[in-house]
Amino acid sequence: MEKLTIVLLGKQGAGKSASGNTLLGCDSFLAAASSKQVTRACSVRHATVDQQIIEVIDTPGWGDSSQFDTEMKPNIIKHINQYKPQVFLLVLPIGRFTVEETKTVLNILKGLGDEVIKSMIVLFTKGDDLENRTIEDYLKESHTDLEKIIQICEKRYHVFNNKNSKDRQQITSLLKKINDLVEKNENTKVMSEQKKMTQNRQADNSVPEKIKSPTENGKSLDDQGSTDGKERKELEKLQEFTKENMEKQLKTIKEELKLMQQKADQMEQLQQEQKFLNGLNQKFKDLTRECMKNVKKQLTTMKEEGKPMQQKADPNEQLQQEQKFLNELNQKLQDFTKECMKNMEKQLKTMKEERKQMLQKADPREQLQQEKKKSKELET
Repeated sequence: MEKLTIVLLGKQGAGKSASGNTLLGCDSFLAAASSKQVTRACSVRHATVDQQIIEVIDTPGWGDSSQFDTEMKPNIIKHINQYKPQVFLLVLPIGRFTVEETKTVLNILKGLGDEVIKSMIVLFTKGDDLENRTIEDYLKESHTDLEKIIQICEKRYHVFNNKNSKDRQQITSLLKKINDLVEKNENTKVMSEQKKMTQNRQADNSVPEKIKSPTENGKSLDDQGSTDGKERKELEKLQEFTKENMEKQLKTIKEELKLMQQKADQMEQLQQEQKFLNGLNQKFKDLTRECMKNVKKQLTTMKEEGKPMQQKADPNEQLQQEQKFLNELNQKLQDFTKECMKNMEKQLKTMKEERKQMLQKADPREQLQQEKKKSKELET
């Protein structure tokens, strides 16, 4: 399981600690609804979120750019070098921004450098304050300097409502944006390394053989061997990194194909079962209709037989004759019902056999096993 390390940056009271708790799904950091500084030093917490290990570094909030440079930046740089985070979240609360606040953010971003900005996403907190507006509407109404911050971060932003920390959709969506950014930066790094290696090889090949000497550019053969060894190690490292990245992507593609195949097999099986049930239902209706037809026919016959008997019987024996006729009628109905049930069970057994054969034909592995069984029987 690959670990993802995230750094939270922002001014005092922006909601960094609360966002860290929402992201990790637990109260890992001390958070308070206050404009005063709650986090005094960098702290690290981690948890497993959506089957991924998430490591969050919460940093102290700044008041202005001078305070950040003198009091906080050294400690933050120390943690960056130690934990090597892949993503930085610039936490900004929804609300009115002053010119001074936005300039402070711009100065701090400039001090952190391009490498940090390439891995930065703006995380807006207090999403419930948007009410019926979208984040895009809010950005249009905001100060131009805030739009400049979004442009510097290449329009990467997300909205958190820390009051509704049980909303997993906002967390899943943020993690997707983070993982996409990490993958993009890794691919850019690989391409940059490959381009650099190609340029170095082209530069070496551009030097004519007759000009090259054992002490070319003032370097001895030992120095050249050391340089070649270093380049070779860099190339091997780059090849290993590229191989790992390709294996990771190939594994993901295989898993997706496997899931698609499973879904296709399930759909085919459901279609076969639905077809079987439709056929079973139709046969049951036909059999019921035939049984009712036979029952009516039997009743008509028994009534015809009962009329002469009623005419011949005298008044004293009529009641006994009717009772005897009803008993016989009841017995015949019971016998006929048993016969119908027997026929229905026989029909169901036949249809089950047909369904079994149909599923065997639909499953190539079952069909292969049947063919192997037949082959062994023929050899025997």
